[in-house]
Amino acid sequence: MTRSLSALWQRLRNSQKQRIYILPSRAGFAYAGLLILMLLGAINYSNSLGHLLSFLLAGLGHVTMHHSHRNLRQLGLSVSPFDPVFCHQPARLKLTISNQDDRNRFQLEVAAKENQQKRRWTLLGSYNPLHTVPRIDADNTYSCTLNLATQRRGWHPLSSLRIASQYPLGLFYSWTLYPQTAQVLVYPEPKGQRPLPVKAGGHSQTLHHEHQGEDDFAGLRTYRPGEALHRVAWKAMARDDVMRSKQFSSPEGDELELDWHDLLDLPDDEARLSQLCRWLIQAEQGGHRYSLQLPGESIQADHGSAHQHRCLKALALYHG
Repeated sequence: MTRSLSALWQRLRNSQKQRIYILPSRAGFAYAGLLILMLLGAINYSNSLGHLLSFLLAGLGHVTMHHSHRNLRQLGLSVSPFDPVFCHQPARLKLTISNQDDRNRFQLEVAAKENQQKRRWTLLGSYNPLHTVPRIDADNTYSCTLNLATQRRGWHPLSSLRIASQYPLGLFYSWTLYPQTAQVLVYPEPKGQRPLPVKAGGHSQTLHHEHQGEDDFAGLRTYRPGEALHRVAWKAMARDDVMRSKQFSSPEGDELELDWHDLLDLPDDEARLSQLCRWLIQAEQGGHRYSLQLPGESIQADHGSAHQHRCLKALALYHG
């Protein structure tokens, strides 16, 4: 008895923290207008059956409002980001919704607010629908992957998520908001036409050909945007329809110096960052050791996925 009372009290406290908003939908306004017309007709003609039908339908609408509100109560939500992505690629996040009640939930629409500008009507702000949850069983969880569009480099925050529902009859639109702190790191878009530079004998040269160690096959890895198409393992792709690129090892390995100041003739900072990003990908897949020189930051020569992530992160968070 004591446990059940404490559980009930905890649920009441959680429900008070979660604000659920509800408004009639277009169908709900039409339904209310029809009821008013029916009631006026029943009053005008003193029709008792018309009164009965009007009040019966009004009671049905009232019960529908409570069911629509209850469909969003006691829902838990958590978001965890996946790996960083390049600009204009979708940022992926894992969404988990937990049903903390003994009732099933139906037709939940998940939407994200990507515009960070404050609006006058914050509750009715612009949200982008991302996913529809058809059903969550009682005391169960539901997981899915959300894809968010990215338009610029840097940290891509997820300010808030909205879960809405028009269950059961579509007469009311209920929604609740979940503030979020999850964010995904977005690298610059890898693009540019400059050839990969190589520093040899203290002078910067241009690497027009493949290095000597390219004859030593080292394995396959997932294809990344910006990689040369001649490195794609087309035979492996024909087997499982997964795009991979060939990796080669270089015993001696050229050491590259990727310098911001070599790109000062490009029109703006974003063009320089995109070119450096493409160079980083080409240097890593070519098996080179490479360093990165940015205004106010210098990263020593190294190679590997951790070094590549450090350099790409420096490009993503660069502020001139």
